[in-house]
Amino acid sequence: MMTTTPAVTKLRGRSFVFGDNIDTDIIAPGNTISFGLGDKFEEEDVKRNAFKALRPGFYKDVRPGDILVAGRNFGLGSHREPANKALVSLGFRAVIAESVARLFFRNAVAIGFYVFQVPGILQFVREGEELEIDVDGAMLRNLTQKTELALEPFSPLVRRIVERGGILEVLKDRLAASQPRA
Repeated sequence: MMTTTPAVTKLRGRSFVFGDNIDTDIIAPGNTISFGLGDKFEEEDVKRNAFKALRPGFYKDVRPGDILVAGRNFGLGSHREPANKALVSLGFRAVIAESVARLFFRNAVAIGFYVFQVPGILQFVREGEELEIDVDGAMLRNLTQKTELALEPFSPLVRRIVERGGILEVLKDRLAASQPRA
């Protein structure tokens, strides 16, 4: 039996703005994920150390639902999945960047995390502004400035994976659907 999760149609949160070339070592420093245990202790350590090189104590400022905005080449580097998971553990619901490393985007989709590429985004958003992402309407609204910007919609496949919560959930659904009914 396939389970479904209600599709998210709007994301809303405060903006945290970073510049260009934010790599995965800045997002999740290697010395915080070297053991790969993936347990709550490691998750908390990664969270406390996320972005520490640029903003010590950053984890204290982020609230669930906030949106990270960045310049070019967001997520470049080693492309480890813990960098994507660090954003989730901090409370971010989405990243909007001028451009995103291909493997970072792929890892985000795999864990059900929204990442949008929007050229010119740093001219549209300042730190602390209230943003709303209309996933259905492919629109970004800056509620503070009362402006909006079109987003490139996800392909149907990417959207299905992200909305379901990641590739593992899609595969679980597929497996459940293939099981004979009792």
